[in-house]
Amino acid sequence: MNSVVQYYEIIDEASRFSRNSRKIEFLTSTHVISSLLPSHAKILDVGAGPGAYSFYYAERYHDVTSIDLTPKHIEQINKESEEKHLALNAYVGNATDLSRFESETFDFVMCFGPLYHIIDSNERDKCIKECLRVLKSGGHLAIAYLSKYAVIPMLATREKTFIRNSVIEKVINQGIIIDGDQDCFWTDAYFTSPEDIETLMMNYGVSTIDHVGTDGISHTIQEYIDALSDEEFHSWMDYHFLTCREKSILGLSTHGLYICKKTNGHQ
Repeated sequence: MNSVVQYYEIIDEASRFSRNSRKIEFLTSTHVISSLLPSHAKILDVGAGPGAYSFYYAERYHDVTSIDLTPKHIEQINKESEEKHLALNAYVGNATDLSRFESETFDFVMCFGPLYHIIDSNERDKCIKECLRVLKSGGHLAIAYLSKYAVIPMLATREKTFIRNSVIEKVINQGIIIDGDQDCFWTDAYFTSPEDIETLMMNYGVSTIDHVGTDGISHTIQEYIDALSDEEFHSWMDYHFLTCREKSILGLSTHGLYICKKTNGHQ
């Protein structure tokens, strides 16, 4: 995971939601999650990045704890939470080991970044099990993932030198790219499908609550979305909320969000 940390130490992840085409992911995720949260919920933000979601919910009087692999992100969260006078706990840590937290601690667990970058299936299993372990019975786990069906269309608009059979094979058939490989256009990354994420999560004895494409095709056609006027963007968001659960769109959404409930009989 060192390559992932090195990547995020360099880029400005805090600016990711500054453009309308990227903001849609945030607006959709908070729209869906907020309807499921109890008052003053105890939330764990796993792979919090610089804390966009952590701050959103801390400012709405929830008890938020953040954990991220990248030290820079935790420094940013601590600095901003101090400036805003928010009691937000933030720690450097790995999503595959949440042992600093006791079992059945949180009402809601958000795992929004880790699955993007865990390329080993055993490590993904550890991540999901840990998120469920620290979640209270009856609580909700929200897992974000990257759809393999959206990657190649996105590359065609931005990095067309990667439109070649070897890249397509890695994305569609293997579901991973590895930092340093000639076909790697990002850093260590894992791609899956809406069907496969649902099948995977059924192995953990959870109940599916919701499944949405958080940015639809907006990420792929970003230049057109960013050029919309405020009124046009508002109408686009109305369209997006109406269609973000449509299966034919879900697969082409760059980011997907699967939400499940931990049942009382979960082990």
